[in-house]
Amino acid sequence: MNSLEPYSRSSIIYDVDFKSETITIAQPLTAFSKKTVFRELHLTTIIQEKNRKARFGVKCNGFNLIDQYLLANKTRVQAVILKYTLPILESNIRSAFRLPLNAKYIIKTRILYNNFEYNSPNDFSVKDISLNGIGIVIPKTNIRSANPFFELNINEEIALQITLIHTDREKPLGMIPIRAQIKRISPKYSNSHILMGLKIINLSNQNEAILNKFIHDAQIEELKRLSRKN
Repeated sequence: MNSLEPYSRSSIIYDVDFKSETITIAQPLTAFSKKTVFRELHLTTIIQEKNRKARFGVKCNGFNLIDQYLLANKTRVQAVILKYTLPILESNIRSAFRLPLNAKYIIKTRILYNNFEYNSPNDFSVKDISLNGIGIVIPKTNIRSANPFFELNINEEIALQITLIHTDREKPLGMIPIRAQIKRISPKYSNSHILMGLKIINLSNQNEAILNKFIHDAQIEELKRLSRKN
């Protein structure tokens, strides 16, 4: 739960049984199987407190799979029962769930750096996004010769503007200015690209709500798509 590089599986909570200390969730997009193993397994969720949002979680000691879990609307779905252990702890997880972008929910991004403007997808591409950070993939060379992003250093700050787009809508769902701090640079991501992890440092409450809805709606859309496929 406090890993600097957590592996997250987005899901929905169906039920909680306090007596047996179990939590039933939907099968995540990356599904559990009988062969799934973890070094550590936690379940976390964001709770709205009076003046802030905070992420809390519990340690899970194991899980069981259900092929035909009955929902209130009488439909049956795949589910996972997690056995949890108290106490509930506040998490300082750094990236929460990272939303991989798909064909319908896309993000166009503009970066201002050294008085130049760079735009996705021509100069870089957005790999994933959360309320806390953005992952971008940058070509090691581009049409402007050596890529200027190689000059960036850990903890350096840059200005971005992200445009949230649903391809079925005529207008963008939101345009959000962001300041971000470079937290991770992976030059060996591939032979042709580097991966850069950015920490969002100035997201307002209003823009956080817009981005959170965008991420949530994209997750639900993907769950529905997989449900129809199965």
